[in-house]
Amino acid sequence: MIGKTGFTNFVHWELGEIQVLNASSAQLTPVENAQLMRLGSDQRKKEFKAIRVLKQGVFGADEIIYGMHGKPEIQQAGVTIGISHSSQWALFAHAAVSFGCDIEEPHERITRVVARFCSSEELELFAGEVGIIQLTQLWSCKEAIYKLVNEPGIHWKDQMRCTTISESKFLFTVETPLKHAEIHCETIHVNNAVISIATYA
Repeated sequence: MIGKTGFTNFVHWELGEIQVLNASSAQLTPVENAQLMRLGSDQRKKEFKAIRVLKQGVFGADEIIYGMHGKPEIQQAGVTIGISHSSQWALFAHAAVSFGCDIEEPHERITRVVARFCSSEELELFAGEVGIIQLTQLWSCKEAIYKLVNEPGIHWKDQMRCTTISESKFLFTVETPLKHAEIHCETIHVNNAVISIATYA
């Protein structure tokens, strides 16, 4: 059922194909079913169910709730969770540390928004050519960091700055009115997707 599992930056993650997870025999709880029925689009419903199926494999019937700024949580002491999905994949992660996670399927459209999310100095940190994969890594890291920091309105280009890149490992400095922190982000290539896991350094 689960396509891939891993342990990155102290974070356990599980990846599954949305269509496969939706075809599983796993049953949602009554509360989850009620939440599912309130969703509009078929794709959003598939994403919702896929994440809950992955969650059941770890936490059973414990339900995902949403805290400040929509951050997903589970009612277990000392446990942090994260969710993300692309058009094909669902990602569910959990850890005893704070983290952010993201999954992206590389696409050429990212080349049209480069100037909005990264600086020329960041692009120069890559060894060699900067293509769609490298841009997707950077975008995905910043998405994961956004979820970790959990401050609405944080500016991806000006307040999240990549300072070091070593293969799949990235180091960022994040500066906001509430926080000044260094954050590690590691990217993992799985099939046609890039997963990013961000944790405080």
